Amino acid sequence: MNKILDIGSFWWYIYCMGINDNGYIRGLVGPLVSRKVGTKNYIQGKPHRVKQNVDTKKAGKDFGQASRAGAAIRQAFGLVHQELHDGQMGNRLNRQIYRAMKTNINEDRGTLCLNNCSLDRLVNFQFNENFHMQDALNIDPTVSLTDENQIEISFPMFDINRALLLPKDCNAIAFKFHTFSFDFKEREFIEIKDEEWEIDIVYGQDPIPAKTISIPCNEFVGTPILVGFTIIYLHKNGRRCNVLNEVDCRPATILAAFQL
Repeated sequence: MNKILDIGSFWWYIYCMGINDNGYIRGLVGPLVSRKVGTKNYIQGKPHRVKQNVDTKKAGKDFGQASRAGAAIRQAFGLVHQELHDGQMGNRLNRQIYRAMKTNINEDRGTLCLNNCSLDRLVNFQFNENFHMQDALNIDPTVSLTDENQIEISFPMFDINRALLLPKDCNAIAFKFHTFSFDFKEREFIEIKDEEWEIDIVYGQDPIPAKTISIPCNEFVGTPILVGFTIIYLHKNGRRCNVLNEVDCRPATILAAFQL
């Protein structure tokens, strides 16, 4: 006599059923999943869906915003880091942006943005941990913002051979300053100024005179301003000029950050 299953027993039967494939079990067997790989049978627990709580979802939204801001910064400062950086640069930058975003304690979690927070935590971020700027340059330029919304980067007088760590065959350098205004909500950026200060290196030369780089930002009041800084090492040979920077010889940093 055939046994008639009720609907509950029927679905339990289906739930517990695997398929015998020539001696191998495939498919779902209770809480286990069986798979055939080559000549072996693998059984593993059925994955459980993890339900996120409200705080976890909000943190995820904020970190997503940090990741998009990091992508904008990496793209804007492409001429600063030149893709010569350590493999974890993107993750390090995202984490540092997230730390900066959390300084805005008046905004609700899940709505944080780099447009409205303290940018000081981004200053001195190293795009390349293989060669820290403080290992490459033994002097610290002074950065200030004037009442006229002009960023001023001032270098003291210095002996170039004592102030810099120079690679072999380097007979000139260029300090490069690249400044951008950002709108992190829209993931947009506008170049404010790209300036280079080139210095030839000659044996026995006099100290390099003090110098101030000025970056007018009055047109960009109300936006975050970031200044990228790198050192380009050069070998000049007549009319030819070769760049000596490599992944282990490319210091690049966020020199300044202001909320105008």
